[in-house]
This record gives sequence, C-alpha cells and structure tokens, in this order.
Amino acid sequence: MDPHLYSIGEFSKMTMTTIRTLHYYDEVGILTPTFVNEKGRRFYSEEALITLQKIISLKFLGFSLEDIKKLIRTQNWDLKLSLEEQLKQMKEKKAQIEKMITTLDHAIYLMKDNKEINSSIFVTLIHTLQNEEAQKNWFQTIFKEEQVTKMFSHSDKKQKDIEKAFLELTTEFKRFYRVNPQSDEVQNLITKYVQLTEEVTGMELSELVKEIPDEVEEDPWLFPSPFSKEEETWVSEAFDIYLKKKGVKQNGSFTGKK
Repeated sequence: MDPHLYSIGEFSKMTMTTIRTLHYYDEVGILTPTFVNEKGRRFYSEEALITLQKIISLKFLGFSLEDIKKLIRTQNWDLKLSLEEQLKQMKEKKAQIEKMITTLDHAIYLMKDNKEINSSIFVTLIHTLQNEEAQKNWFQTIFKEEQVTKMFSHSDKKQKDIEKAFLELTTEFKRFYRVNPQSDEVQNLITKYVQLTEEVTGMELSELVKEIPDEVEEDPWLFPSPFSKEEETWVSEAFDIYLKKKGVKQNGSFTGKK
C-alpha cells in the first residue's frame, strides 16, 4: 500500500471533515476513496486531499454538491462565468432572506399589543408584505407614478404603524359584523378606515374613487381579503352608505371589489 495514503480517520482529522460526510461524498460519487483494502477500510491520497479542498471551497461559495461534482470533473472550467452566476444566485437569496427578516420583524411588531390575532387577518397582512413589489406594479396600472411612489415610500416605523392600524381596524370590523351598517359604531369604523387610506395614499377620498376605473378588479391573489363573503357584503354595504352620505359618486366600490 502507498505510504502516502491516509486512513479515513487520519483524513477526517486532517481536513476537519466528519467520517460520515466522507462516506456521503463517496455515496454520491463526488469524492471516492483512493484505495479500499480487503477489510473495507478506506484510504485517501494527496490528490484526494486537493479534491476535497476544492469541494470545501466551492461549498463555502454556496455551490450545490451536484454543481461541484460537475465542476471538478470539467477539464475546461470557466471559473469566472461560474462565479458570476453563483454571485447572482447568492444576491437573490440574500434579498429573499432580508425580505423574510423584514416580514418577521413586522409580524412581531403587530403582535406586540395584540396577543390574539384572527388567523385570516394575520395571514392577509403577511401575504401583503410578501407581495409588496407585485402590488406596487398593480397600482401603477391605475394611479400615476408619483402617487404610487408616495404610497410605498413610508419609513419602516411609519409602515409598521400603518399595518398595525389596519390590523386593529379589520379586527374591529369583524367584531361589529352583523351590527346595522348604518349604525354610528360601524360608520365610525368606516370613517377611520377612509382616513387611514387617505393618509397612506396621500389622496382625498373623492380623488381616490375618481381614479379607480369602472372595469378595475382586484387580483384575489395579490389582495386576499381577511373577510368571509358574508362579511365582505356587510362591509361593502357600510362603505356604500358612507359614500352616499359624503356625496361621493363611485365608479366601482371603494374597496376595489366588483
């Protein structure tokens, strides 16, 4: 046997790679032992050491084992192209992780004073945070660019407060469901909702309604409703009463539903 071969135990200690990992690399065909004796003991050469160094380096850069397997077997490896593609993928992953962190941060903020939140309301808010960019694109098909920019340019603290206010209002709407939509309690909720919407959009109610074309229809995936069908009908009726009182003529309903 070649004296320069290392037993799997020695190789494991030298490279700080577990024996279990070395067994797995053998199974998937990315790094096989240089020699296996009659007792099944595995040994690795200096060349195997270099191969493992490549594997560890590429893993550190985020390459998958399948990609690493292809790369270390390629004679003419375009390293620059591979690294550029990997950098692109890592930036995308970074952006996704940052979005997840922001969403979790906002979710925790919403829970601060609301120990128990209706699940449909909570899921709707999280879905909204996840799809903010797509929602922005949708709004750009209806409103002017400067209007949309204003809607989505709030500071992080301000945005959290807006989300919290909508959460509390939506919770109140559910609590008052079945109460006469003409009642002062329900109409006060509508007033608060309209005021908050005006604050978020930077537009008066009459201007908002006028901007929404007759044929507009919200995408149910981008804008999921926290309300049941029955609750939606009730809320819509309450909005209609409010708009009539204000003398606002609507193209579609104020909530954007047809």
